[in-house]
Amino acid sequence: MQEAFFVFITKISLYPTIVFTGLVMFVTLYWVVSLLGMADMDSVDAVETGNDAAVSDLSSTGFFTGLMLKFGLYGVPLVIILSLISLIGWLLSYLYTSFLHQNFDSGVLYYVFGTGALIFVLVVSMWLTGMIISPIRKNIARIPKRNSANNVGKIAIVRTLSVTDKHGEAELNDGGAGLILKVRSDNSTSLLKKGDRVMLIAYLEETNTYQVARVEDK
Repeated sequence: MQEAFFVFITKISLYPTIVFTGLVMFVTLYWVVSLLGMADMDSVDAVETGNDAAVSDLSSTGFFTGLMLKFGLYGVPLVIILSLISLIGWLLSYLYTSFLHQNFDSGVLYYVFGTGALIFVLVVSMWLTGMIISPIRKNIARIPKRNSANNVGKIAIVRTLSVTDKHGEAELNDGGAGLILKVRSDNSTSLLKKGDRVMLIAYLEETNTYQVARVEDK
């Protein structure tokens, strides 16, 4: 049992699998931190467009944005896209390391074929991720958009350790599962902390955040 575990650890630490092992560890840590309320849960789409014309005409977009559009990596939270790419890439690279890469013990060929496999696995992972999120993206597009400005004036509960002018989240009871909102506060003299009641006083559409103020308990 210990020997099998040691072999597993060795394989996931080999190049190129180590790259995706690191990515998996990163997204896992991100999810844990977000669920514990110690960081913002990123809910911004990777590329906020569903326009097919934008996908076919990439001349006006940056390389990274154009690449994500080409593979259909848009319309869902970025962290979900990164999680899928990491998991798929890790599995494919692990299989490569287990069955093919062992033929190259060291030297130039080890890194040449490893780098080639890394690029191939990354492309395949992005392609498969695009296929997986395609129906999700279409279903999200059919959901009627809620007017976020309607939440202004409501009371929410801070769920992150603190709220500043750069980060913070609060949970709003909407009568259902609840809404996790990005909130900001410019009041540095009275730091908002987890569990504080705040009022949503303004919605900033350009950043999809709410300006909040503390609600004093009577």
